[in-house]
Formats: sequence, structure tokens, C-alpha cells
Amino acid sequence: MPGRKHDGSEQTIPVEPTVHVETFATHCTLTWKAGPLAGFLTAVDTVDGVPPASPVVVDDTSNAGRERCRVPEVDPQETVRYLRVDPERPWTLSWEQRTWPVVSLSGTPPPALCRRLHLRTTDCDGWADDAVQTLARVVANG
Repeated sequence: MPGRKHDGSEQTIPVEPTVHVETFATHCTLTWKAGPLAGFLTAVDTVDGVPPASPVVVDDTSNAGRERCRVPEVDPQETVRYLRVDPERPWTLSWEQRTWPVVSLSGTPPPALCRRLHLRTTDCDGWADDAVQTLARVVANG
């Protein structure tokens, strides 16, 4: 199983779609292929640590520059290329339209949060016990 790495090298969590983990001395970044922005926003609404007043940064190609707003104000249009939620937590959550949509969870997130968001933003049916244990170990060591 993956061990502790502080050099920014990548590890993976064995789920589908795969969760890619980059670990650093003080935090980690978890990323995975996801669905559309509307599904991401629905998943964010279910996270206890993200109150509606949480600040959001949005990069929408129909506007110049990035805008700041709150979660309920985000309109999930196809022109949105990037969205980052900055709750008062030791983690941030983002969605980005790359070749396909990608969700990123950065900082020191609880493993249960990553699992819940992965399940709600993908077609994943569930996580095996070894995937949950691997994620817990990686996040604890990150």
C-alpha cells in the first residue's frame, strides 16, 4: 500500500474513477474525474462543513476574470471552467473543466468527506474496505 511521501509524488486510491493523491509535508491534494458542475454543487450542498455563506471563486468564460460569490449564487452554466469553495475548514474543494470535469479536495480533509464527495460526484458504486483504509492512512500521513 502507498506510504508517506512528502515530495509531491502521486499515489492512488483503488476506486473507480481513481482518486489520485499528491502528498506534501503539510497537506494533500486528492483529485478524480467527476461529473458535471450541477452534480458537484448538489454534492457540496450535502457537506456539513460548507455553509451557504461559504466564499466561492468562479471562473466563467462569459465574464472577465474570476468572481467571488456564495454557493447558492453559483449558476451551473457550461461557461463555468473553474469553481473553488473556501469554507472555514482546513481544506478547500474545487471543480474544474479540463478535458473532463475534475474534482479536487486539498488541505487536510477527513477521509469520510473525500469518500462521500467521490461517491456523489461520480458513478462509483461504493468503496471497498481497503480503499477506505488506504485513504485514511494517506491523509493521516500527508
